[in-house]
Amino acid sequence: MQPISDEFNRQYISGKGLDTNYFNPNDVMQYYQVSNYEDLADNQILSELEVFATTRFPSYKLQQLRKLTLLFYKKKMFIDYQDHLYESARENDNRRLEGHAKELLASITLERTNKNSKNMSRKSVLYDNGKFKMKLIDTIFVR
Repeated sequence: MQPISDEFNRQYISGKGLDTNYFNPNDVMQYYQVSNYEDLADNQILSELEVFATTRFPSYKLQQLRKLTLLFYKKKMFIDYQDHLYESARENDNRRLEGHAKELLASITLERTNKNSKNMSRKSVLYDNGKFKMKLIDTIFVR
């Protein structure tokens, strides 16, 4: 897994360098591309992505966020997702990359269950050619 744009992901998570009229610093998106997933079972893919999300965003990094969504796109030759990143994140309601629905592999959303809660719901969704395939929902504790 690697960021589609490390610079954009850093700006989005920190809230620095992006127009706050378009980007909510409490509802953050992160964009990644994934390779070498083809031989894994569906539950293995989601498990690997959840481990990545937990490692990349340990609970202490989530304290200030209300919602964090990670979108994982299939890494493809000759597709530069970065060209669509800023506009899609700013202009689309679901902030997915415009024109790349079939390449969306999975999403993981961590959302605070209420304003002062130390719990966050985690919703992991696997897609197949732009269509819902599998969903896992659980709760995690944020220190």
